[in-house]
Amino acid sequence: MRNAVKVLGIGAVLVLAAACQGEAPSTLPAKVTDSASPPPSSTAPPSTSATPPMAPPGTLPGAPPGQSRPTQGVPAGDTALPATQVDSSGMGDGYPRPVAAGDGGKTLYVQEEQRGCDQVDARVTEQDDRQVVVLVTVVRAARSQICPDHVREISLPVTLTAPIGPRKVVLRRG
Repeated sequence: MRNAVKVLGIGAVLVLAAACQGEAPSTLPAKVTDSASPPPSSTAPPSTSATPPMAPPGTLPGAPPGQSRPTQGVPAGDTALPATQVDSSGMGDGYPRPVAAGDGGKTLYVQEEQRGCDQVDARVTEQDDRQVVVLVTVVRAARSQICPDHVREISLPVTLTAPIGPRKVVLRRG
């Protein structure tokens, strides 16, 4: 007897489900349209969303087209300073990275390696008519902090009060 009730119950559910799927479109409420509006087209207009599109790789979010900066090497439009104009002896062994000048020589771009959770910064500590001293600071993450295992070379912009011209750039660790 219990099995018969279960079978009848399952059968009733299946009949109702089949009946709902076969419902005629005429029983659906009619869509109210304005007679002045054009009929719907077969192609839908592009949807607009509240979220801005993702910036293409290598570009800065919100930067106008053509204003992207690569993270390695000297960007197009900037000028690599000659090795004789850059004193990187205060940076330690293995620092033959280029220093570039942009914005008419008023901005220097110093290359530095950044690992995992490191915080990297560069700032001008001294500038006169002979040289510009740039202090590059790398703050390492605490040993107990879990950080991603990657190393990337980043470009650190440093703004000068006057164009670099023939002045020497002295890089120091901070």
